[in-house]
Amino acid sequence: MSEFWNNADEVYEAVTGMLEKAGDDPIIVKKTEGLDYLVLYIYHDPDIKIWMDSRGEETTYGRGEPPEPAMITMSLSADDAHRTWSNKLNVMLAITRKRLKIEGKATKLLKMTPLLRRWAICYNTQLKEMGKEEIILP
Repeated sequence: MSEFWNNADEVYEAVTGMLEKAGDDPIIVKKTEGLDYLVLYIYHDPDIKIWMDSRGEETTYGRGEPPEPAMITMSLSADDAHRTWSNKLNVMLAITRKRLKIEGKATKLLKMTPLLRRWAICYNTQLKEMGKEEIILP
C-alpha cells in the first residue's frame, strides 16, 4: 500500500501538472533544451506508466505506453518517485540501492539531477493545487 497515493490518477495528475509548470520555468527550459529523449517512468503501488518525449520542439507526455519504444525506462515505486520529485531522495543513492532501476543510456538525463530543487517547486505547487498539501515533504 502506498504511503502517499490513493490511486494512479493522483500520481498522473501530480506528475503531469509538475511537467506543465516546469515548462513555464525558464531555467528548467533552458537546461533541458536538447535533451532529446523519450523516457518511460514505470511506477509501482499504484501501478502507472507515464512517458515524456523531449525529442520535438515541445515536450509532450502521456499515460500508458509511449507512442514509440522508450529510449530510457526508469522503474521505481510511486512513493520513491514522490520522494525524488520532492528532492528528498538522492537519485544516485537510489540507483545504487536498487530502489530506482534505469534501462537505456541515461547520462544526459542524470545530469539534470541538480535541477531537482526547481522541479520540486513545480511539484509542490501542483500538490497544493490538488489539495494534497499533507504529502508535501519538509
